[in-house]
Amino acid sequence: MKKFKAGDHLVTNIDPLGLTQHHGLCVGHNQVIHQRKDGFVEQVTLTEFAEGAKVKRKAIAYDRDGAVERALSQVGLRPYHLLNSNCEHFVNWCLDEESTSDQVSNNVHLTMQVTARAGLLGLSAKRLAQSSSANIALASTAAKMVGERIGLPDSVNTVLGTPGDMVAKPIETLINGTSDTLSTSTEHLRDGQYGKAVGALVTGAAVTAVKTTVVAPLKVAGDGIVAVADIGKDIWLWLRY
Repeated sequence: MKKFKAGDHLVTNIDPLGLTQHHGLCVGHNQVIHQRKDGFVEQVTLTEFAEGAKVKRKAIAYDRDGAVERALSQVGLRPYHLLNSNCEHFVNWCLDEESTSDQVSNNVHLTMQVTARAGLLGLSAKRLAQSSSANIALASTAAKMVGERIGLPDSVNTVLGTPGDMVAKPIETLINGTSDTLSTSTEHLRDGQYGKAVGALVTGAAVTAVKTTVVAPLKVAGDGIVAVADIGKDIWLWLRY
């Protein structure tokens, strides 16, 4: 089996069509930390993680030691929620402390596009979904999903998916922020802390709005620029040597 290093973001397909991937973080010595289907984080061998399927490297942590430390700190815990804490969220959090999931954001984007184009979100949404910019975003997300499926380098997939991520990532941020805000507010209500519940709702809504409209798009643009630079560097090294 292929050798991987500590800090490598690993993926393996878990369905016959290869549409769904399972994610894990290599922590060295053929050991992988991943989040199981039941939500618990565990450390297993690379062979156990693969379950007979091919394992690919999706990305490499900039801070390998930090990523491994974060992964080890979660072993035995269950930070599970389908929308904002699945296996991909977990590995991405280990890599850079950002809980994101391309699988979730891509699927939500495609679902929103289909729903809007069918007129289920109103006439205005239907017109917007049929615009040139929406078509570009849709094609971008589809190209990124195909690229990930056939194993293109992560930098290439990032560039391909940048226009689509300008739509998909803010949507994901909005969903996650709303979910976290409601969860926190509800917890305060259960404890009878009505003032804190209202405060959490207002603050959470404001923070989510800023992250959705400013932070997420800037991060997508920044990741795209870095990916272009990585591709340029790889091409330069290839031409030079």
